[in-house]
Amino acid sequence: MRTANNNYTVEGLVAKYRNFVKEHCPNSVDLLEGNDGKLVEVLTPVSPYSNAGEQLIAFLYKTVKGDNADPEIINALSEYEAVFYKEAITEEEFAFLCEHYSEFVSYEFEHREEWDVTVYGLPHISKERMRLVKEYINPQDGDKVFIADTEYCDLAVQFPNCIVEGFTGCVYEHKEVWALGQIRMDVMGIDSRIVPGEEIDDEYFYTLPKAGSMDYVIFRVNENKYFAQKIFGTECNDVEALYDLLKPGGKMLFFSELKNEMAKEINVKKSDFGNFRRRLVEEKVISSIVSYEDTGILGDGRMNYILLVISKSPNITVCVKDENKLYTKEISSNLIDSDILWPSYYLANRPSEGIPLSSIVELVKAKDVAQFVEGQGFILPDEAKRMALILQNSYGDSYEDANLLYKPGYIVDDPAFTEEDWASFLLAEQPCVLLSGNAEKMRMGYTTVVPDNGFAYVVGCQLVPKKGYDVRYIAALLFEPSVKEQILTICDGNINHRTLSLILDKIIVPGHDENGRMKFLVETMDEAMISFKKEIEHTFEERIAAIKTDFINEIRMRKHDMRPHLRQLASAERLIIHYLETNTNIDELKGHLKKQIGYIHKALGSISIIINHLSDEEKYGNAEIVNINTFLEEIEISHNDSESFAIEYDCDQESFRKRGFAIPDLEEQWDEAQEQGLDMKGFIQTHAKGSLPLYVDIAPVDFQRMVDNIIENARRHGFTDSSRKDYYIKIRVSLNTNGNMYRIDFNNNGNPLPDGMTKDRFGIRGEKAGSTGGTGSGGYIIKSIVTHYGGDYDVFTKDGITTIRIYLPIVKKI
Repeated sequence: MRTANNNYTVEGLVAKYRNFVKEHCPNSVDLLEGNDGKLVEVLTPVSPYSNAGEQLIAFLYKTVKGDNADPEIINALSEYEAVFYKEAITEEEFAFLCEHYSEFVSYEFEHREEWDVTVYGLPHISKERMRLVKEYINPQDGDKVFIADTEYCDLAVQFPNCIVEGFTGCVYEHKEVWALGQIRMDVMGIDSRIVPGEEIDDEYFYTLPKAGSMDYVIFRVNENKYFAQKIFGTECNDVEALYDLLKPGGKMLFFSELKNEMAKEINVKKSDFGNFRRRLVEEKVISSIVSYEDTGILGDGRMNYILLVISKSPNITVCVKDENKLYTKEISSNLIDSDILWPSYYLANRPSEGIPLSSIVELVKAKDVAQFVEGQGFILPDEAKRMALILQNSYGDSYEDANLLYKPGYIVDDPAFTEEDWASFLLAEQPCVLLSGNAEKMRMGYTTVVPDNGFAYVVGCQLVPKKGYDVRYIAALLFEPSVKEQILTICDGNINHRTLSLILDKIIVPGHDENGRMKFLVETMDEAMISFKKEIEHTFEERIAAIKTDFINEIRMRKHDMRPHLRQLASAERLIIHYLETNTNIDELKGHLKKQIGYIHKALGSISIIINHLSDEEKYGNAEIVNINTFLEEIEISHNDSESFAIEYDCDQESFRKRGFAIPDLEEQWDEAQEQGLDMKGFIQTHAKGSLPLYVDIAPVDFQRMVDNIIENARRHGFTDSSRKDYYIKIRVSLNTNGNMYRIDFNNNGNPLPDGMTKDRFGIRGEKAGSTGGTGSGGYIIKSIVTHYGGDYDVFTKDGITTIRIYLPIVKKI
């Protein structure tokens, strides 16, 4: 909203004030460890200096309301009002906010998730809960609504024409939260009778209104597992007291986490809550059981929640609804189980005949392997280090591969596992079936032999067969389709010791006699063998196909390796024919022929090595300590003059001298060589060859293959313009910054790398370099050789120069 004579908006002024507070508030901070391990300063969660939203609301409320302001609200927000930054906005801007006070308050609460304080764990605005309240409550004007734990009145504001009672049970600064909620309700014109309650000696006290006075009651188990907070000052137990607030025909909504419903872990006496659940079922007052997904308290993931819709009058049927699976079912009230009030149990298909799983197995609580010692974390006892271990990733997905093999001492010396990992292992001491799972998959395994000191396994469920039942029979039975479906569906992705203890007698399995069990196991094992055989045959065919593919790819790579040498032979052949046809001077002809024969000899030698390499079926040669400087100098010297590009090799000696390498000073020797009439090539051959101690542990054949492929890639993909005579490859060796690697740059001035050809894509087998690409083997060969010998690589084009950069570890020659 804007006025006629200014450009102010509520949104703009709120943002301005918030930014000012962030910049100028005192350094009341916490030191927290960041992702990089360094300590970073973070504003204290409930510090009034950092909470701009509360400051503005508190100060405007006192200003606008004047003498009509509630002293209790002013007192609760006194810290925020006291640190209000008057200099953050002008008097005219402040007057604008006062003039639009109702709009301002509504805007602040509509954007409450932006308040700094919310990121530290104060209850988030649950849009799902608000939606469900609207769906299941349709009040009439003047109805009374009671909300246990009203937070910032997010639910209360949905009842504008009702009388809203309740208390603020927020575990963080409930007085301030209550006061802010009352300002919100006042602006909306709702008759609020919500009170903050009293906190005495860290206990929260609130006296309930008269029983039978409410049309609706809303309460929840919050993320801190408090059941609508602890309520005192009543003659009844907490849950019973809330339910008894309802008038005849009234309705109650109870929100909780699914895992709390399964485990019944609520911070009130379990017997009290259990009695209340039985009362609801016996009186048939549950009208709906709904499961839905909502964000967690910090908004960093989705969680399963349950809504129980409870009426103050009997219901013949109960609507069971799973919003996640879009499934709804009406069932008789007589079928509701007071221990299991979550939809997946009632949506599971259970056989009409059979026996409960609990009649043939016992759920045994395993012993902890690691011991927690205050100040030291989890400690692994010596006896645990000697026990066998079954890892969870050994679990099978079907009976045929569910058998678990234990490996004595398997994990003890594995540095990948820490004390924290051991803390998640349990101890089993008898043959059993191990079971765990999630919504998509059930993980099961079994063992028939247990070492004397037991074995450790990942947390799950340990099912021990009762006398007369074979552990293999139990394992096969759990994978029987109808049984497996029951377990997965009923547990709804939470197969663990607590949930299985509730449903063990609800899962129906076939009631085989002794002969029937033997027949079932034999048939299952026979089916498993048939399935296993098919799997082996399929796997064998896939393996043969993979070997064939690998062989073809290996042949292609060797062909790729031989291509430059074959081209050198062809070039030598053409030149020999040319010299024979054009040269009449025998001595000159002999010189040319000798030179080309040398090239032919080298090419044939390289091809011979590649062929032998292939016949030996080795991917890499035998590593040895070699001087790469010798190789690179030889490549420069022996480069065929007939090629359409030049090769220049240079060693950045300065980078070596800085790190203490002894580099021979050849400047004086070069001056003498010039006086003797030697050219640079002759000088290198007689004086400089092998002079620099650049030692690498690598197979010579592999280093040669790598360099040949880099040169071939440049020639084939970079030097495509036949009219250019200035193409070159400059090889430069230097010492990288940390001094433990040689850096070899192969720079060329040909075509740049294709768009998207980065290090991540270079070296992928089959990746082709643009329109000139061949089989895509060149980059793969380069990458595989470098990484095999502990090096690294990079590729890039800069200022028209394409660089293939190779890093190889330095070794000292002994």
